[in-house]
Amino acid sequence: MSGPEHRPAPDHEPASTHRSAEPVEFQVEPHDHVEDLVGDPLHADLRLLVAGNQFMAMPDLVAGFIAGRDPTPTVFYETLPPGILVQQLRRGSLRMGTLLLPFTADVIAASPAVLAELHSDGLTDVARPYASNGLSLLVQQGNPKDVTDWRDLARPGVRVAFPDPRTEGIGQLAITALETLGGTGLRDAVLDEAVRRGDVRLTAIHHRQGPRWLLDDDTDIAVVWQTEALHHLHLGRPLAEVALAAPANPTGHYAAAVVTDAPHHDLAVSLVEHLVGPDGQRALRRHGFSPPG
Repeated sequence: MSGPEHRPAPDHEPASTHRSAEPVEFQVEPHDHVEDLVGDPLHADLRLLVAGNQFMAMPDLVAGFIAGRDPTPTVFYETLPPGILVQQLRRGSLRMGTLLLPFTADVIAASPAVLAELHSDGLTDVARPYASNGLSLLVQQGNPKDVTDWRDLARPGVRVAFPDPRTEGIGQLAITALETLGGTGLRDAVLDEAVRRGDVRLTAIHHRQGPRWLLDDDTDIAVVWQTEALHHLHLGRPLAEVALAAPANPTGHYAAAVVTDAPHHDLAVSLVEHLVGPDGQRALRRHGFSPPG
């Protein structure tokens, strides 16, 4: 992005004493961030911070939420890595190149552990669990590298897109899977030795980079959520899924919480109720998410 800084004005909400003045910086070239910023952050009636892997379900969830409401609320949402969203909530703003988004979100959706920490710090209400998901390995059509499980991520010459565990929750879950199957030896072979060789690259935004790198023949394996693999196969892209067997396929859990000083508190509460209610749950099932548990 270039040109003068674009700064949407906040809704005159009070500044939280929990937030610092410095925005969190996030930019990944050549990724088009507009894919993960949906709606009008300036005038929206509701603003959501949602972990990026739910990007395919959000249009369905939002449409179901606003249906039948009078007046119809407008919704802005981000689908970025949860580590970035948490920093954004804590600091009160996000900068992407010359785009600055200074606002207080109404709802944040991330892992229960992350939200429990935010609640402990007084930044959110108690979180409500609403979905769960497993992991998959996404490969090129025909599986030319004969990938079968996590051990293939350590093979020399096999290129891997691995989510950065510092900002992406799936990265931490993938580490758990590596340790379950092969102990610390397999973990170190993938995240130390293979990284040094250049075979493993850490993604900054796995739900965009991993599949794109596969399609561009820049990687051989992308670590993804099962719902992401399902999404790309449903679109007919020349990719294939390598299913992962238990116990080396730990379950990730999703929860949502209303932000303590949400500018649109009542609508935020209604949105969380929609996620955990029957309509929201049906929408999530349509995109492959499992019930919370």
